[in-house]
Amino acid sequence: MLRIDETSKTLVAPQAGGFVTEDAPDREELLALVTSGWEAFAAELGHQRMHLCATEPVAGLDLLAFDEQAGRAVVAQVIDGDPAYEIGRALAACSVVASWDSGALADVHEALQMAMPGDSPGIVFIGGSFDARMLGTLDWLTRRHQISAACFSVSILRFGSERLLAVRRDFPASEGQAADPAVEVQNLLADPLKAVGVATAAAPAGNSTPPPVA
Repeated sequence: MLRIDETSKTLVAPQAGGFVTEDAPDREELLALVTSGWEAFAAELGHQRMHLCATEPVAGLDLLAFDEQAGRAVVAQVIDGDPAYEIGRALAACSVVASWDSGALADVHEALQMAMPGDSPGIVFIGGSFDARMLGTLDWLTRRHQISAACFSVSILRFGSERLLAVRRDFPASEGQAADPAVEVQNLLADPLKAVGVATAAAPAGNSTPPPVA
């Protein structure tokens, strides 16, 4: 990872203390950021073919999307409250969407014509963090009731005047779950070799280190 020095127009190794972690944005700011930057955000989640269809189409539903790959509607909720309230809000929104016929789905967005009426939407929760009670409830819902759900936590890093939003999937947990993004960046910058992304001149031939993959 290299920093672009805008003054000298050169590439320099970033300082380990250059990145500063900040609190996650509040719900209103995060909802606005996710809505306006949905395409980039969905790609960060690994769902490039999940298209935003509507914002707050009904009370309690933050964002309604269509997952082209899965062929289903997706309810995306930006959370900042009690887990029981947030899960209840999401399930209530899903029940409304599942009650729509093909005409009602198409009225919201043409992409939803491809969704199967009556199918339960998937649920994506987005927030600063998720406690054990919420994750445990979602684990039970997915295992015992076949609810398709995922949680993505966001954190903010500041580098100078720029803010960077890092996203991590908290549920379902993947094997070899990645460390917190802020910690990963600090660990990366603490190692000059990794920060620059190339081996030192003293390294044996053929041992060059490739740039770190985000």
